[in-house]
Amino acid sequence: MINIYIDNNIWDFLLKNSLNLRDYFPAKKYRILISKYGRFEITQMPDSPDKVELKNFILSVLANDVEEVHTFGFSNPSHSESEQRSSSFGMGSFTSVSENKERARLKAEYGTTQKRKKSLILYKQEADIELGALSRTNFVLTLDKKDGPLKNASEKVIPPKNSRFQK
Repeated sequence: MINIYIDNNIWDFLLKNSLNLRDYFPAKKYRILISKYGRFEITQMPDSPDKVELKNFILSVLANDVEEVHTFGFSNPSHSESEQRSSSFGMGSFTSVSENKERARLKAEYGTTQKRKKSLILYKQEADIELGALSRTNFVLTLDKKDGPLKNASEKVIPPKNSRFQK
Protein backbone atom coordinates (compact mmCIF):
# COMPACT_ATOMS: atom_id res chain seq x y z
CA MET A 1 0.00 0.00 0.00
CA ILE A 2 1.34 3.43 -0.91
CA ASN A 3 0.72 6.23 1.61
CA ILE A 4 -0.16 9.69 0.34
CA TYR A 5 -0.53 12.55 2.82
CA ILE A 6 -2.65 15.52 1.80
CA ASP A 7 -1.44 19.06 2.47
CA ASN A 8 -4.18 21.48 3.46
CA ASN A 9 -3.65 23.60 0.34
CA ILE A 10 -4.92 20.75 -1.86
CA TRP A 11 -8.56 21.02 -0.73
CA ASP A 12 -9.32 24.28 -2.58
CA PHE A 13 -7.80 22.85 -5.76
CA LEU A 14 -9.85 19.63 -5.53
CA LEU A 15 -13.10 21.52 -4.95
CA LYS A 16 -12.45 24.14 -7.64
CA ASN A 17 -11.66 21.46 -10.23
CA SER A 18 -14.32 18.93 -9.09
CA LEU A 19 -11.67 16.26 -8.59
CA ASN A 20 -12.12 13.01 -6.71
CA LEU A 21 -8.89 11.71 -5.17
CA ARG A 22 -10.04 8.11 -5.60
CA ASP A 23 -10.16 8.57 -9.39
CA TYR A 24 -6.39 9.00 -9.27
CA PHE A 25 -5.50 6.96 -6.19
CA PRO A 26 -7.64 3.80 -6.06
CA ALA A 27 -8.18 2.33 -2.59
CA LYS A 28 -6.65 -1.01 -3.57
CA LYS A 29 -3.24 0.62 -4.04
CA TYR A 30 -3.26 3.86 -2.04
CA ARG A 31 -4.00 5.09 1.45
CA ILE A 32 -4.97 8.76 1.43
CA LEU A 33 -4.01 10.28 4.75
CA ILE A 34 -3.93 13.41 6.85
CA SER A 35 -1.90 13.89 9.98
CA LYS A 36 -3.30 15.17 13.26
CA TYR A 37 -1.83 18.51 12.22
CA GLY A 38 -3.90 18.34 9.03
CA ARG A 39 -7.00 17.81 11.16
CA PHE A 40 -6.06 20.87 13.24
CA GLU A 41 -5.69 22.95 10.07
CA ILE A 42 -9.19 21.94 9.02
CA THR A 43 -10.59 22.53 12.51
CA GLN A 44 -9.13 26.02 12.68
CA MET A 45 -10.52 27.09 9.30
CA PRO A 46 -12.94 29.99 9.77
CA ASP A 47 -16.64 29.27 9.67
CA SER A 48 -17.17 32.27 7.40
CA PRO A 49 -19.78 32.08 4.62
CA ASP A 50 -17.07 31.93 1.94
CA LYS A 51 -15.57 28.80 3.56
CA VAL A 52 -18.77 26.80 4.21
CA GLU A 53 -18.71 24.97 0.86
CA LEU A 54 -15.01 24.16 1.23
CA LYS A 55 -15.38 22.85 4.79
CA ASN A 56 -18.39 20.71 3.83
CA PHE A 57 -16.43 19.33 0.87
CA ILE A 58 -13.42 18.50 3.07
CA LEU A 59 -15.57 16.81 5.71
CA SER A 60 -17.30 14.66 3.07
CA VAL A 61 -13.95 13.58 1.60
CA LEU A 62 -12.58 12.85 5.07
CA ALA A 63 -15.62 10.73 5.91
CA ASN A 64 -15.29 8.58 2.81
CA ASP A 65 -11.77 8.52 1.43
CA VAL A 66 -9.20 9.81 3.91
CA GLU A 67 -7.69 8.21 6.99
CA GLU A 68 -6.35 10.32 9.84
CA VAL A 69 -3.06 9.00 11.21
CA HIS A 70 -1.54 10.27 14.43
CA THR A 71 2.06 9.98 15.52
CA PHE A 72 2.72 8.22 18.81
CA GLY A 73 4.21 10.39 21.52
CA PHE A 74 3.90 11.59 25.06
CA SER A 75 1.74 14.40 26.36
CA ASN A 76 3.15 17.92 26.15
CA PRO A 77 2.17 19.97 29.22
CA SER A 78 2.29 23.22 27.21
CA HIS A 79 -0.78 22.11 25.20
CA SER A 80 -4.32 21.39 26.38
CA GLU A 81 -5.63 17.83 26.04
CA SER A 82 -7.57 18.74 22.89
CA GLU A 83 -4.49 20.34 21.29
CA GLN A 84 -1.93 17.57 21.86
CA ARG A 85 0.17 17.04 18.74
CA SER A 86 0.76 13.33 19.27
CA SER A 87 -1.42 10.48 20.42
CA SER A 88 -0.77 7.80 22.98
CA PHE A 89 -0.97 4.01 23.18
CA GLY A 90 -3.57 2.49 20.89
CA MET A 91 -4.08 5.76 19.02
CA GLY A 92 -0.79 6.79 17.45
CA SER A 93 1.58 5.05 15.09
CA PHE A 94 5.34 4.88 15.44
CA THR A 95 7.54 6.88 13.11
CA SER A 96 10.84 5.91 11.54
CA VAL A 97 14.26 7.06 12.65
CA SER A 98 14.63 9.05 9.42
CA GLU A 99 11.27 10.78 10.00
CA ASN A 100 12.28 11.67 13.55
CA LYS A 101 15.63 13.06 12.39
CA GLU A 102 13.94 15.08 9.66
CA ARG A 103 11.31 16.37 12.13
CA ALA A 104 14.08 17.54 14.49
CA ARG A 105 16.05 19.14 11.63
CA LEU A 106 13.02 21.00 10.30
CA LYS A 107 11.95 22.12 13.80
CA ALA A 108 15.44 23.50 14.42
CA GLU A 109 15.30 25.46 11.16
CA TYR A 110 11.63 26.52 10.97
CA GLY A 111 10.07 25.85 14.36
CA THR A 112 8.50 28.68 16.31
CA THR A 113 5.97 29.19 19.07
CA GLN A 114 4.34 32.08 17.21
CA LYS A 115 0.83 31.76 15.85
CA ARG A 116 -0.70 33.72 13.01
CA LYS A 117 -3.68 34.41 15.30
CA LYS A 118 -4.05 33.75 19.00
CA SER A 119 -7.20 31.67 18.37
CA LEU A 120 -5.33 29.15 16.19
CA ILE A 121 -4.15 25.76 17.45
CA LEU A 122 -0.98 25.36 15.40
CA TYR A 123 2.16 27.45 15.34
CA LYS A 124 3.46 28.90 12.08
CA GLN A 125 4.94 26.17 9.83
CA GLU A 126 4.05 23.41 12.32
CA ALA A 127 1.87 21.37 9.94
CA ASP A 128 4.41 21.72 7.12
CA ILE A 129 7.22 20.57 9.41
CA GLU A 130 5.23 17.43 10.19
CA LEU A 131 4.49 16.78 6.51
CA GLY A 132 8.15 17.39 5.68
CA ALA A 133 9.13 14.74 8.25
CA LEU A 134 6.50 12.30 6.97
CA SER A 135 7.76 12.82 3.42
CA ARG A 136 10.87 10.81 4.29
CA THR A 137 8.87 7.57 4.03
CA ASN A 138 5.58 8.67 2.42
CA PHE A 139 4.39 10.77 -0.49
CA VAL A 140 2.94 14.24 0.18
CA LEU A 141 0.49 15.85 -2.20
CA THR A 142 0.94 19.63 -2.02
CA LEU A 143 0.79 22.79 -4.08
CA ASP A 144 3.33 24.49 -1.82
CA LYS A 145 6.13 26.12 -3.82
CA LYS A 146 7.34 28.69 -1.30
CA ASP A 147 10.53 28.39 0.71
CA GLY A 148 9.84 26.50 3.91
CA PRO A 149 9.80 23.05 5.49
CA LEU A 150 8.10 21.18 2.63
CA LYS A 151 10.34 22.57 -0.08
CA ASN A 152 13.40 22.08 2.12
CA ALA A 153 12.44 18.47 2.88
CA SER A 154 11.80 17.73 -0.81
CA GLU A 155 15.26 19.03 -1.70
CA LYS A 156 16.83 16.72 0.90
CA VAL A 157 15.19 13.51 -0.33
CA ILE A 158 17.71 10.91 -1.42
CA PRO A 159 16.18 8.39 -3.81
CA PRO A 160 16.91 4.73 -3.15
CA LYS A 161 19.75 3.14 -5.10
CA ASN A 162 18.71 1.76 -8.49
CA SER A 163 15.73 4.12 -8.44
CA ARG A 164 14.30 5.49 -11.64
CA PHE A 165 14.59 8.94 -10.00
CA GLN A 166 18.38 8.88 -9.90
CA LYS A 167 20.31 11.00 -12.35
